Amino acid sequence: MQSTRTRTVVVIAAAVLIAAAAIGLVSLAGSLGGDDKPSTPPKQAAAPAAAGPSIVNVQLSDFKIQPSRAAVPAGKVTFVAKNTGDEEHEMVVVRTNKAAGSLAGGKSEASEAGSVGEIGEFKAGGTERKAFNLKPGHYVLLCNVPGHYKAGMYTAFTVR
Repeated sequence: MQSTRTRTVVVIAAAVLIAAAAIGLVSLAGSLGGDDKPSTPPKQAAAPAAAGPSIVNVQLSDFKIQPSRAAVPAGKVTFVAKNTGDEEHEMVVVRTNKAAGSLAGGKSEASEAGSVGEIGEFKAGGTERKAFNLKPGHYVLLCNVPGHYKAGMYTAFTVR
């Protein structure tokens, strides 16, 4: 047989459970739009984040320049140049409207008019990296170590 005290505790516990259920139902009804307040418009999704910097791996060999991508979006572009040849190479980034093979400047080198920068000469087997802030346009990547441009060490590159 239950004591009065035990019955009182059971009744109080039941009352607490009923009150909790009632509060939950009221909250649910409010979230279903049961009030007369005008609804707020749904939040728009955030605009997609701007693309991060582009990374272009470039293989410099005797005598070719081969970027991993032929085109990138405008903005910060990091070139990671690996010299897989037997000689020192460099990589000059030139913005121009001319074709890649039309930059002959004299002797055996290309004109660097329009250059936005370069990765200077580095040894065979080495890797160098450099970031450039590139605007949309046509570019030429070239090696201007004497004789290398004339040997065909250049390629077209596009920034959109």
